[in-house]
Amino acid sequence: MLGYRAKLGAWLLVLFLVPVTLMLHKFWTVQDPMMAQIQMILFMKNVAMLGAALRFLSSEAGRSASTPGALA
Repeated sequence: MLGYRAKLGAWLLVLFLVPVTLMLHKFWTVQDPMMAQIQMILFMKNVAMLGAALRFLSSEAGRSASTPGALA
C-alpha cells in the first residue's frame, strides 16, 4: 500500500503549501522581533516540506519493486 498514488499526494502537498506558506507566515511584515522569528521558522519549515515534496516528484516515487524495470 505504500507508494499508492504517491505523486498525486506530493502534488497536493505542493498546491497546499505554496499559498499557505506565503499567506500565513509573512515574517517580513511582523514588527515584533520574537514573533517575526517564530514566523520565519514556520515559513522555513514549510519551505523545507515543499522542497521534500518537489524532490519526491522528481524521483521514481510510487514504483514498487514488483513493477517491471523498477530496479533496473
